[in-house]
Amino acid sequence: MKKTTVTSGLAASVIAIAAAWGLLAIGLIPLIAAEAVTVIAFPVLVLLLGLWWRAPGGEEDIPFIGY
Repeated sequence: MKKTTVTSGLAASVIAIAAAWGLLAIGLIPLIAAEAVTVIAFPVLVLLLGLWWRAPGGEEDIPFIGY
């Protein structure tokens, strides 16, 4: 997995979470919607952060990050 792909996923997760809570703060979406986005995007964010941290630049191997 390329580091640029993982970085794109990280950015998308952070933007989704920030947008959901920003929209909640200004009253455009209900609390349950912001929580649903967070529940879906946060585990993806953690997984991609681990992959980004461990992924070397040149190798195409996906490292085992534990459980």
